[in-house]
This record gives sequence, structure tokens and C-alpha cells, in this order.
Amino acid sequence: MKRLLLEQAEANRHINEHWLAVLETLPVEELERPRGAFFHSIFGTLNHILLGDRVWLARIGMEPFKFNTLSDRITESMGEFRPARAHTDDVLIAYVSREHDFMKDIVYRNSAGSLFRQPLYQVLAHVYAHQHHHRGQISQMCHEQKIEIPDGGLIGFYRDLVA
Repeated sequence: MKRLLLEQAEANRHINEHWLAVLETLPVEELERPRGAFFHSIFGTLNHILLGDRVWLARIGMEPFKFNTLSDRITESMGEFRPARAHTDDVLIAYVSREHDFMKDIVYRNSAGSLFRQPLYQVLAHVYAHQHHHRGQISQMCHEQKIEIPDGGLIGFYRDLVA
């Protein structure tokens, strides 16, 4: 289980690095253009993924994090975003690398204040699914504007490991 959860965290970092290398070359107007997505724009969706990761890292006891809404901006520019994203990816990878008990219960409150108890592996699986879900939205927004981002996702990560 640890190997799979660590690979997911490493794949997330890998995909983020490759996508951000392309996205940071776009004009701010392109990144911020409203596209009908739930978090409005490519940059808004990137920020939401980062916010979600930080919320969950706080819930599992890593780094304190407070927010008001799920659309809060953590950063206002791509120049600020990339190091913030890299830091969060590194924290997640380090956490999973150190952890040995993925069956332990995590007790947390959701944004509405309801109390939950779930095994750590389920929380991490949700974090990764959340990232993939919203990257799918970013992929669609890019496709509609003929913005070419690296293809491959998780299987691309695995292919790059053996290349």
C-alpha cells in the first residue's frame, strides 16, 4: 500500500512540474480567462487543487492551514504559485515516505464543521483523486483553447520512470 500511495504522490509532483512548465509560459490573461469551470479559470482551478492539498495536509497534522472558501487564492501569480505547489508536493511526498501506518484513523472536520473518522489511506486516495479530477478540468480548458499540455497522466509518469 505504501508503495502505491508514494507513487501517487510522486506522480502528482511529476505531472505538476510538466504541466506548469507549459502553463507558466501563457499570458496571465489566458490563465485567468473565465472558461465556465467551477473555479472559473485555469489558474483558479490550479489554486483550488493546491488549496485542497493544503487543507488535507492540515487535517492529517502536517502544516496548519486556514481558509474561508474552497475558491480562496493561495497565490496571485504563476511566479508565486510554482514554488508553493512544489513545496506542497514535497511535504506530501515526505509525509507518505515517513508514514508506516496507513490504516490509522484520521479524525477531522470538514468545511461545514462535521466530524469524520477515516483511515489515512482513504484520505490520501481522496487527495489524489481530487487532484486528478481537477486536472481533467484543466485539460479540457486547455484543449478547448488549443493549449498543448503534456499528455500521459499517471501512466506517463510510470513510462518516464523506466525511460
